[in-house]
Amino acid sequence: MFIGHLGVGLALKKVEPRLNLGWLFAAAMLLDIVLWVLVLAGIEQGHVPTDYAQRRYLTFVFPYSHSLIGALGWSALMAAGGWWITRRRRAAAVLAVAVFSHWVLDVLVHPPELPLAGAGSPQWGLSLWNHLSVALGIEALLLAGGWWLYFNVTQASTSASRYGLGIFLLVLQAFAFGGQMWAPPPSSMPQLAISSLVTLVMVIVVAAWLDRKRRAV
Repeated sequence: MFIGHLGVGLALKKVEPRLNLGWLFAAAMLLDIVLWVLVLAGIEQGHVPTDYAQRRYLTFVFPYSHSLIGALGWSALMAAGGWWITRRRRAAAVLAVAVFSHWVLDVLVHPPELPLAGAGSPQWGLSLWNHLSVALGIEALLLAGGWWLYFNVTQASTSASRYGLGIFLLVLQAFAFGGQMWAPPPSSMPQLAISSLVTLVMVIVVAAWLDRKRRAV
């Protein structure tokens, strides 16, 4: 769930309009950033199921990035970083919520593979990806709802800021949904990790730039 996480980041701008959207996207996607770094380090693993053509999703062993305890820990670290940078309790709390929302949404779509407390602990997952049209519909609704909240709490100052972010998000949604439905399996996990990290950084940087061209109302 990539697009749904961005929807949460957009929505949280309503709660703390002074936070740049780049920070909110970074927080909402932090668990995946940690995952791909740990995959490159050989600490966590991703796997292509033999029936990938039917499933259309990968499986993971990710006890440090996506366990419940891990998500709480990363949320606390993000809150501490937010407090150190902004000195605002609300900003710190919103960043923590953004991080933890990632785990909640992933529980909805992943198969039972998100551990509660690390390797060997009970694993959760409601397997909504087995009903891909429903899962993608929920993501689209999260993005639309988040965009509506964001649009109503910020005001454009240029043409780029009026249309740029919406166009950017629609392009991301098209690529994300198209990739999950039709793309071939990745040739290697390290290659996927690198391309995913580059994509996430790009999304955060572009969102931060476009958000600076809007002002809170």
